[in-house]
Amino acid sequence: MTQPVSQVNMLKELILGSSSLTWMLIAILAMATILLFQLSSYKKIGLALEKSFAGLYIFISPFLTQPPFNYLHFVNLKDPEGGMLKLIPYFFYPWVVFILISRIKVFLSNYIDNFANILIMNPFFLLYILLPLLSTLWSIVPEETLRAGIAFSGFTAFGFYIAAQYKWEDLSRLWRWGYTAIGLASFIMKPPGAGDFIGLTQSKNSLGGVLALCTAFWYLHYSQGAKTQKERWIALGMMFFSFYLVRANKSGSALVITIILIIAVSSLNFLKKLSFQWAFTAIICFLVVSIIMTVFVVDNLEDIIVGGLGKDLTLTGRTEFWPQLMAAVNQRPWFGYGYDGFFQQDKLGAGTPAYFIYTPNGFQPKNPHNGGIGILLAFGWPGLILMMTSLLLNLAYAVRYLSRSTLEEAGIPICFLVSIIISNITEGYIIDIANPWLSYVMLTVRLAIDNANNSSNSSTSNPQRRSLARTVH
Repeated sequence: MTQPVSQVNMLKELILGSSSLTWMLIAILAMATILLFQLSSYKKIGLALEKSFAGLYIFISPFLTQPPFNYLHFVNLKDPEGGMLKLIPYFFYPWVVFILISRIKVFLSNYIDNFANILIMNPFFLLYILLPLLSTLWSIVPEETLRAGIAFSGFTAFGFYIAAQYKWEDLSRLWRWGYTAIGLASFIMKPPGAGDFIGLTQSKNSLGGVLALCTAFWYLHYSQGAKTQKERWIALGMMFFSFYLVRANKSGSALVITIILIIAVSSLNFLKKLSFQWAFTAIICFLVVSIIMTVFVVDNLEDIIVGGLGKDLTLTGRTEFWPQLMAAVNQRPWFGYGYDGFFQQDKLGAGTPAYFIYTPNGFQPKNPHNGGIGILLAFGWPGLILMMTSLLLNLAYAVRYLSRSTLEEAGIPICFLVSIIISNITEGYIIDIANPWLSYVMLTVRLAIDNANNSSNSSTSNPQRRSLARTVH
């Protein structure tokens, strides 16, 4: 980590220390901006530029630690003390909007319809995404919450944009190759060693979650989406490579999630043959069993985790501070402490309730390590109810989508939902500005739009309804 930081400092000194070089770079950037703006007016070039940005956005979504990618993430807006480089998102994303203005016009032409579809199909999601900014009103640290809420809203808005612009086939390709690029870049730049393999991410669990989904997506493409023998061989090779990285990652939870996702993908053919009621029941039962298995492995089978999965015991200890966190929730059950308002020990010290939460061995958590508890701490029980209702609706829409689409397209939201639910048992990813939340935004938007359109098409194609409509008219 020291070497990249020193290289960045040297580059800053070189650029800022020479006014002629600074003006030269500004001139080059201005000319490149004008050129890209003109080129993007051509449909194919504009689409290619937009897809390039979408791929980059998915690639940097876990908050990579490698410059320059770490400076492009919206999470930088939460920290006002990071220097000039932390301000890059304020310039980068308006620059992207300017470059892609011709594509954004297409998005805006359909925005009202798309927003209406989401409002009808999943209003709880729209209410939930308002909470980070609204919670500034009741946060114990309003300035911190305001900055975090702005970062959350910007991060969410671009996820909304990408999902509204592309169908599942394109999104599947973007996710598959974006996650593969994270694994490949991590393998090349920070290869697995004797310790945990965290790659370009901040933790092994963060990288492990990406690699687990990557393995499942390639298996899904291999079994359901590949159209040629060459595609199948590529998908199979990428699947084994991703699984190798999961093992090198040494995250027991990532390995468990990978196995669960492989089982889920293998079950799609069976689920597609069932009626909606039976398929939805089967998914719920599968999730319940998976959650029980995950909790059982994490909390009770330490000898299996250590011996069988080859990992250390970093997953233990959560149950020791979860009751303390729930006690804090009960102090402010209706509103919570505001988005990013609870775990402020480093800045507030004894001024935050989190300062007094310890495990018996002296460990002080910096995050809830559970998605539901994280939402409760930020927004109280109303926030958790909104998220849970939105999640159940997405599960229903994903199951219904099984009977109306190819298995590869329908498998993507199911894989994401299974991964999000299971991983948030032991981590608080859903509350973070990172790839799990981005994937949830994108699948929610896409499922709402597609299910609304399918319902509309079914209604207009029904002869009895058309006859009734003519009679009423």
